Amino acid sequence: MEVIQANSASASSNPTSSMIGACMRRSPSALAIPLLLDNRTRTLSHQPVTVGIPFPKGILANPASLCLLDSDGHPILIQTEKLATWADGSVKWLLVDFVAGSLPAGQTRWVLSQVAKPSENSGLPRLILLESPDEILVETGAATFHLTRDRVPPFTRIVCLDKDVLDVRHTDVVLTDGSGHTVRPRVERVVVESQGTVRATLRYEGVFPGRRPLRFVARYAFFAGTGLVRTDLRIHNPDRARHRDGLWDLGDPSSILFRDLSVEFVLTGPGPSKLIWTNEPGETARFQEEADLEIYQGSSGGENWQSKNHVNRFGQVPCTLRGYRARTMANEESGLRANPRVTIQGAIGTITAAVPEFWQQFPKAIEARGQVLRLSLFPRQFGDLFELQGGEQKTHTIWLDIATQGSADVNALDWVHDPVRVHASPQWYAESGAFAFFAPTGHESDQRVEGILADAMQGKRNLFSRREIIDEYGWRHYGEIYADHENAYYEGPRPVISHYNNQYDFIYGALFQFFRSGDACWFDFLDPLARHVIDIDIYHTTRDRAVYNGGLFWHTDHYRDAATCTHRAYSRTNCGPAKKAYGGGPGCEHNYTTGLLHYFYVTGNPDARDAVLSLANWVMDMDDGSKTIFRFLDDGPAGWASSTDRFTYNGPGRGCGNSVNALLDGWLVTQQRSYLQKAEALIRRCVHPNDDVAARNLLNVESQWSYTIFFLVLDRYLRLKTDAEELDAPYAYARASLLRYAAWMVHHEMPYFNQEEKLEFPTEAWAAQELRKANVLQVAAQYADEPLRSQCLKRGEELVERAWSDLLRFPSRDSVRAIAILLSAGTCAAYFREKPLQVAPRVTQEFDFGRPEEFVPQKLRVLAQLKSVRGLASALLRLAGVR
Repeated sequence: MEVIQANSASASSNPTSSMIGACMRRSPSALAIPLLLDNRTRTLSHQPVTVGIPFPKGILANPASLCLLDSDGHPILIQTEKLATWADGSVKWLLVDFVAGSLPAGQTRWVLSQVAKPSENSGLPRLILLESPDEILVETGAATFHLTRDRVPPFTRIVCLDKDVLDVRHTDVVLTDGSGHTVRPRVERVVVESQGTVRATLRYEGVFPGRRPLRFVARYAFFAGTGLVRTDLRIHNPDRARHRDGLWDLGDPSSILFRDLSVEFVLTGPGPSKLIWTNEPGETARFQEEADLEIYQGSSGGENWQSKNHVNRFGQVPCTLRGYRARTMANEESGLRANPRVTIQGAIGTITAAVPEFWQQFPKAIEARGQVLRLSLFPRQFGDLFELQGGEQKTHTIWLDIATQGSADVNALDWVHDPVRVHASPQWYAESGAFAFFAPTGHESDQRVEGILADAMQGKRNLFSRREIIDEYGWRHYGEIYADHENAYYEGPRPVISHYNNQYDFIYGALFQFFRSGDACWFDFLDPLARHVIDIDIYHTTRDRAVYNGGLFWHTDHYRDAATCTHRAYSRTNCGPAKKAYGGGPGCEHNYTTGLLHYFYVTGNPDARDAVLSLANWVMDMDDGSKTIFRFLDDGPAGWASSTDRFTYNGPGRGCGNSVNALLDGWLVTQQRSYLQKAEALIRRCVHPNDDVAARNLLNVESQWSYTIFFLVLDRYLRLKTDAEELDAPYAYARASLLRYAAWMVHHEMPYFNQEEKLEFPTEAWAAQELRKANVLQVAAQYADEPLRSQCLKRGEELVERAWSDLLRFPSRDSVRAIAILLSAGTCAAYFREKPLQVAPRVTQEFDFGRPEEFVPQKLRVLAQLKSVRGLASALLRLAGVR
């Protein structure tokens, strides 16, 4: 590939990067990847780790050749799974599982290496899973779990050192409905999701039966050499919301109300159980001769614990207790933020339990009474019914450590509330080639963007502290980004309650920055965000309109309080007489998938993969004319997947751009070409190499500003086609279209603040968006010949400087919206300042692309048909045929 020096900045001379490059140029057996384990506090107990690592093309063909060495050079048992491959079949993303033992505070360096003859690790315990028609047996080396296929929890026996430690007859999951009736789950399907030497994961699916059935998914994960069990329990309201007039408030007729959801575990053996517990991490463990304890977290415990962010269906805030209370037989105390560990020791067995994000996802409760340990994910103590909206789901995690009374680890689960963060070095991520426009943070980076992004994690107004402003906590809210920029034009009492819902793919931007900087705080922030988006922001139903089913909700309404619409944009509270057209639902202009795809690559979380497919399939379905009310008259493409600003506009814009991007991610995660073919059809619909660009009216900034998003997606399409070694006619079409518009931009595009009179709300966001224009020109230069190549680079650099000039004059330059844009556009611009330009490959064959043809949406096609006598007659005949 030809390389051209774009500016005076040279390529990175980082010695670690050079070392990795030299390593990869040697034989594959020399491959050695440093794995960095960031641990804030010392941990003494077993901790399972699952991490995805990228590899350069052609480097790793056989994952079985890998071994993991700890900091002392001792081999660690690993399990691997290919998540993505390059065109030559070599591994692109590899999921690695292992169990870490005692870890010191700080950063520890382990090594993932490739050897000619991998060790059998014969001295290390391996996990064994055996199946029969009625039972599944999991042997970890420390415990044997016998599981049935017809109930959850599925345990029929748990044996440690030949002793049964749990009374499985009374171990239970119980849902209490709004009327006080208890309901137990009915299992419909069991799947072995993962089976390896380190981890086995079983997925149980079913329903809590009743007049309004509640779906559930329960995953149980087991780990070699331990008595650990991770349970991820998800409940789901599969019904559609009624959302009359496009309004999505709590109290919708399709919501399911319930009082409590708890999981109970019971020890075997006679006599009372002893109790060991901590309310908060870092506390000295407390002991009690008889198990009698309740720890209840009733709110976040923060200064704004009664924020109107927590309103219920009546518009009331039901939080009545600040923080938590802990009650025992002899004492009651209170505190602000509990993240407890609780152990009960019986005559035979011991069980330790912890619920991650206990206070962050309030309300929560843990109770220990005699032999019974009760973990309440939605506790009855809260004093209000819980409402799961139509198409909404929620996942909670429980960690257990099970052992005999004599073999129990007193430090069990000491890591749960602050787990180790494992990652490769920024240099390795750069060398892997898995990311475009990637350069590690360092002295050659643009310090303007690096300064703002560093402050976003470590400064006084960091993203974590901004959660406190509206108390962005609780089971529905935790992980969400507070949209602080919406205060700018909000006319009510501040702070405005506003949610960002992953706008501009904050998940991907934060992951990208985590890899660039090695700062684990970025992962701490994005991890709950990704899980929140998967559960709450996606509309999990198949019973609504195709244009909504499986889609992603917008950020909540600009400069208005979210009120009772939670994360669903439109509330009846904001629907005044002047807003007759107010309302809506998920739309293609807010469809961000690439962060979820890479979250899947990094964590192996199957729900992230499912979320990517949900959003890609949503694009397919919303454009399928056979799924609309017009299908009997015209079942051709509907046009909803490619429209921006208004359904009649199907040119370059964020609507089509985000749809194409989602389809590309669907293709990557499944390798099904139907997604790629649909993406190419949408590209042909929206742009043409011979377009009259001036006729697009792209300088109409309020309606057309987002065209740059489309062309950045078009560049991604071209890069993915190059990776797939498909330099074909669609590639040539997209390349020629990108260059057509880039040539127009060089001579006609102008800064937003040169036309400030056109801006309804002249905020810092416009200055940040200027960087996207520069990005389009910079990426287009990779495909251009001279003189256009130099013109794109020169004009791009001018726009970068103007963007920073405008942005830095705003005190709000570090708003959440600005940060979201800088995470992608700002780092991309910095990359092109630092790195030499790589010229993309050319297609040698010449193609005749013809003339552009205007796409007409299905609705307009039907209306045109009904306006003519002949068309009306044809429509009547078709309807008669249908009947």
